[in-house]
Amino acid sequence: MSRKNWKWSDANFSSLPSHENIFGITTTPQTNIYLHSKVVDPNGSNKIVIASLAGRIVVVEYHRNFDNLIPSAKEIHFTYLPADAELISLDVISKFNQGNGIIVGITFIKQKQGIEDGDNACTQYLNIYSSCEPGEESHLESIAQGCVTIDLDFVPYQLTHTQIVSESKKEDVFLLGGSDNRVHMYKEGFQHRFIEEDSDEFFPEFQDLNSCVQWLDMVYYKSDSRRLTAMGHQSGLVKLAVVDVVKTVVLHTLVSEHDSPITSVRIFNPVNDFSPPAFIRSDKIPTPQVNEVPTFHLLVVSALSPAVVHRDVLNKHLKDCLILPGSNSYDIPLCVCVMDVDFDGQNELLVGTYGQELLAYKFVDSNEESKQLEDNCDQISKTTDSLDDTRNRHKSSECRHSNNFDEDLTKANLSRKTKSQENISTDSQGCENTCLVNMYNNATYPYPHQAGYNLLWQRSFSCPVMGVDRLDIVGDGLDDLIVVTLKGVHIVQPDLFDVAKVCSERLGLLAKLVRDAKLEDKES
Repeated sequence: MSRKNWKWSDANFSSLPSHENIFGITTTPQTNIYLHSKVVDPNGSNKIVIASLAGRIVVVEYHRNFDNLIPSAKEIHFTYLPADAELISLDVISKFNQGNGIIVGITFIKQKQGIEDGDNACTQYLNIYSSCEPGEESHLESIAQGCVTIDLDFVPYQLTHTQIVSESKKEDVFLLGGSDNRVHMYKEGFQHRFIEEDSDEFFPEFQDLNSCVQWLDMVYYKSDSRRLTAMGHQSGLVKLAVVDVVKTVVLHTLVSEHDSPITSVRIFNPVNDFSPPAFIRSDKIPTPQVNEVPTFHLLVVSALSPAVVHRDVLNKHLKDCLILPGSNSYDIPLCVCVMDVDFDGQNELLVGTYGQELLAYKFVDSNEESKQLEDNCDQISKTTDSLDDTRNRHKSSECRHSNNFDEDLTKANLSRKTKSQENISTDSQGCENTCLVNMYNNATYPYPHQAGYNLLWQRSFSCPVMGVDRLDIVGDGLDDLIVVTLKGVHIVQPDLFDVAKVCSERLGLLAKLVRDAKLEDKES
């Protein structure tokens, strides 16, 4: 059922607004690896929040108008962000299932007043925003007006969130890595105000850190009684801790050293295991077994070395390691995403680089599959040789309008009946400023026919890739690919014709299994 040649199209691009400094000079907007987050709404109205270093915050979403989908990029003005502040990190807690809507956290640095430029004395803050008015908990415009400011005595890094189990209930907390070699925890207290509390009580793995944590990732398993925490340090150290959540003790600690700072870590499952719905369950129909203790892999990305995957870390610890070939060939790899891009049930790995490339890696466990994947990409590359001149033009220009999509991709986009973005920027000629993705495959195989992770496809952007995530932002039930570049965010969607074909094939297979099961019951 696996298709090696999946096509993804750049459906929409939203640029960050430019900023005018105190001298009246318009500066080019830029973001970083910490300044984006997604808002997951159970009602289907998912959003992406992205901010520039200069403090301009944009919310990207889709609106439905009858049968039309309208992309929208709206700037939200958050209070208590000084004009001369530099934003560092941003995170959003979605608490729709608890009736508390959205909570936004923003860290920033501000130069002290009365200090000369040569002294470089700055102060750091964490602003936490929540709704001041009942019924407005999910409206970002209202949330942006309710602010609690916390002074920081350290330089902030990644701001993220997780849940803790306290008195048999779950609570959302912010976690913030700092230059003081600590991970700080901010917990919601009286009247929805967040205050800092000692993280050691709930996160014993954060004790005795020898370097600042640049990236943090954690997952819960075994009915939330166990936690797996991965920490990527500025010194190149990777620390992986297995924690008993009930007793709040560290069961195991694994350490790996790298030669350069860790830019990202990600814990993931190699296979998507889902239980079938109850109406098709039968003893005669084979169903996948969802393990209570799943298999966890750890993806580690460092600044100067190839990305590596530590497989089955709970059983093999960090001794089984695979390299993502060529992942450090396009400047610094900055961000990662785990997603099933070809809809075969196996998760692929996406790596975004400062060299403006997005790399997709697929695990191939046999020489035959590796050869098939390579032959397929060779065939694709022959059909894209004629696009080399177009590729070079895109690489040499920061933002350029293009209509070089394949015909079937264009039809797929038109079938969604999407309209042009309301606030999309334009250049002097009036054409859309889309920072377009080069939508063709040019994958190469440094190690052909070798079992392991191979390059499935590679795509170029006109700006460095600062973040990659997955989210059903269109609302059609399919996860879209969210690619954040230095100057904006791309919404990249799968080809709907191929997806429909896969659905048809699998529904047909399911119907056949049900018919065969009924025939066996009648015969017995």
